[in-house]
Amino acid sequence: MKKGKAKGLLKKAIKSEDLEEINKILLEFPELLEEFTSLELYNWLDLDQATIAGVGIMEDELAGPVRAEDVIKSVIIDFRKNVSEIQLYSILDRLERQGYIQRRGIGWVLTAKGAEVCDSTLAEINNR
Repeated sequence: MKKGKAKGLLKKAIKSEDLEEINKILLEFPELLEEFTSLELYNWLDLDQATIAGVGIMEDELAGPVRAEDVIKSVIIDFRKNVSEIQLYSILDRLERQGYIQRRGIGWVLTAKGAEVCDSTLAEINNR
């Protein structure tokens, strides 16, 4: 599917409030988030916070280490952030050096420091 067609389909999905279709299109074309400001749910949230929270959400959901692909899906779908795989690996690497996450097997898990950021981010989302 080309970006132009995806944009048209996304407009229809937004109009009909088809969340499943919106998520499917955004996973394939995350750059469309920048064109549809109505989809930007958390403008105040930066990519680092979204990544930490994404690791935390997926770690709970999967009950173990989280692969980068799963973090990307969470960042795009749950937090409506446009992030590429290369960007995400760079963020994960930096967050690991800063002590928020740690590599375990084929994925990442939150450290105690990361869990605090995740919890406060999710609490702020719930309070807004």
